[in-house]
Amino acid sequence: MDSHMIDSEIFGHQWASTESRAIFAEKARVTRWLEIVIALARAQAECGIIPTESAEKIAQLRGVELPIGEIGARTRETSHSTLGMIQVLRGMLPGEAAEHIYYGTTVQDITDTSQVIELLAVGALLWRDLWWIEDALLQLAVQHRLTPMAGRTHGQPGAPISFGFKVASWADEIGRHLQRLRDGHNRWRVGQLGGAVGTLAFFGDRALDLRAAFCRQLSLGEPDISWLCARDRLAEFSHVVAMSVSSLARIANEVYALQRREIGELAERTRASVVGSITMPHKRNPEVSEQIVTLARLVRSQASVLTDTMVNEHERDGRNWKVEWVAFPEICHFALAATTMARELVSGLEVNSVAMGRNLGANSSSERLLSAMSVRLGKHRAQRLLQDAYSQAREEQRDLSAVLHGVATEAELAELSHVNLGASGLMVDRVVDTALRRRASESEQWQ
Repeated sequence: MDSHMIDSEIFGHQWASTESRAIFAEKARVTRWLEIVIALARAQAECGIIPTESAEKIAQLRGVELPIGEIGARTRETSHSTLGMIQVLRGMLPGEAAEHIYYGTTVQDITDTSQVIELLAVGALLWRDLWWIEDALLQLAVQHRLTPMAGRTHGQPGAPISFGFKVASWADEIGRHLQRLRDGHNRWRVGQLGGAVGTLAFFGDRALDLRAAFCRQLSLGEPDISWLCARDRLAEFSHVVAMSVSSLARIANEVYALQRREIGELAERTRASVVGSITMPHKRNPEVSEQIVTLARLVRSQASVLTDTMVNEHERDGRNWKVEWVAFPEICHFALAATTMARELVSGLEVNSVAMGRNLGANSSSERLLSAMSVRLGKHRAQRLLQDAYSQAREEQRDLSAVLHGVATEAELAELSHVNLGASGLMVDRVVDTALRRRASESEQWQ
């Protein structure tokens, strides 16, 4: 049965987390549906739609071990998404109570509400992990506020930056995802009770009172209108998840590149038992980093699928919300696997400041030299002279200072011996200060 990598005994740890499996396990799903059915019965009793006795009998089903196999068989027999479970539950109830379970409602009332509860559980874990990662990055940025390294553009060494500047950029981005999660919380935390086509006509003039009571039973917000075919909330959440994991992939991609032996500036923490290659014993592979990048690609792909589900026909379209049943859990499994790995990556990141200094090279001060010469010669003339000088130095394998002798002044040439980090440290300070002030007004719990 373990045909999907998520469920693999061998590889599953790379594609899901223990917590994501607990949320989306079939037993958990059925238990969640039962809780929603119980909440519905209680709300209906509160509104005088079914007898209180029936609601109490239905509530007594909580904690009952439901026969997954039998529910599956009845689902296949009826070809209905929830009727198999309802038939099993009816068989567990006495007399009139059996007639009052799942009373006047439809599949999406159960499955959409269940999906919202799943979203909230996943969002809370995502918030927790991003909160932790941001804190670790802020500390790392402060630690390396002025640790010089080569800034790179187009994959090539450019002007100097501090490693703290690079890390602060990562932290700043993670902070924005936390803000997006916070801002979307109440928008996404809404129940679904719409009945056949969303109008709740079955319940007459008690419809909206019932919906309010139902949402209150589950501690969910009440929507203004049924959202059977309005799938933007789930699509939005999925894209926030995709963006968050993509930011983690940006970090991982940097570690992947900077761990290359010829660069050697960063490295993943490893264990003695980890084998990089069974044919090349010298290798130490960035396994965690590359897996985070892989997971981010899959999350982005499935988020795109969930954007497609926003295009529906009329008041109900099973072609779309059934797609969500597959795509949404996969997004969540992959995302929580990625955040788990990112925590491991950040907490054990090895920083080689010696290699960073070595890799700055002789060209690291070209921007400052250009700035100094521009005052005297004009920016464009100075840029052309320096470009020609650097090219000549490379081709003739000569020292740049010798090539520039007579072209640049001694004061200008002195810039070549300085590592100028610009405003790196000040920008680190701003990122850290802004993040700490924002975090002081927030909680470690998503709310």
